[in-house]
Amino acid sequence: MSEEAKNLLEEIIRDFQIEKFVHFFRIATRLFVPLEEPLYEDDAENFSEGSKLGEIRFSPSEKLVVCSFKVNKELSERSGKKAQYEKGKKILKGEDADAGIFIFHDGKSFRFSLIYPEYTGKRRKWSSFKRFTYLVSPDITNATFIQRIGGGDFETLGGINPSSPK
Repeated sequence: MSEEAKNLLEEIIRDFQIEKFVHFFRIATRLFVPLEEPLYEDDAENFSEGSKLGEIRFSPSEKLVVCSFKVNKELSERSGKKAQYEKGKKILKGEDADAGIFIFHDGKSFRFSLIYPEYTGKRRKWSSFKRFTYLVSPDITNATFIQRIGGGDFETLGGINPSSPK
């Protein structure tokens, strides 16, 4: 990943604007297609401003969606992680997508999560909600997030998360 992408992540952390993620993904991979489609809320108590920012098509049969939601409560290490995970899974079940990156934000901090199913035969088991998620805030160091996401290879799903199916 380019130094430009890592610098952009650091800028997003200092001055959060969801639109900057579209720029980040365009730098991260030529496969990213921006869409900016609204996602309608079925849980307006917890989420608002849902948007599908774009898609990454790894192949004709493998697609990752990038979505964002504003959370209606301040983000913290514990706040709403499970509800956010369930929201992401619900979106993936409704989309024809193999995985999703979900950005849940409160306008200052954000949680960046990769959610994907793992298949055992015909049975689908979802990735753990604790496994590939980062709480990112200007008040903490964020070194792991910058290293892993800034250093990720967004040309394949396995490049984003080396433990995911290739």
